Amino acid sequence: MEVLTLPSDTRNLSKVEPFLASAVRHVLDDGKYYNAVIALTEAVNNAIVHGNKRDASKEVYISVLITQTEIVLTVRDQGSGFDLDNLPDPLHPDNLLRDGGRGVFLIRQLVDASDFERTADGMQTTMRLFL
Repeated sequence: MEVLTLPSDTRNLSKVEPFLASAVRHVLDDGKYYNAVIALTEAVNNAIVHGNKRDASKEVYISVLITQTEIVLTVRDQGSGFDLDNLPDPLHPDNLLRDGGRGVFLIRQLVDASDFERTADGMQTTMRLFL
């Protein structure tokens, strides 16, 4: 398992792709790899901006696990979490021109399976890409 811990500063988003590339680039074709980059970057951005509220004293934990059948990407923050059932629909006409609000939608579209859950100390996003 590969692990990366980042302070909650959006400048650290530039570290996500090199971390992911070193862990999985040799296993995924281009399409799945770039889907994984976008999904993981969205999850980390959500953790920094929405979860940890850009509080640099809080951290975002990222892990990559490769098994025989899948790649599991996990992102944890130290925020208060969110209610998955009450997120605005980004495809609703009122939301089409809104800035933001598409992260969870994009993640769900780009990976094979995703899960969003509250933990004892924050929120955890788990994304799976099947091999």
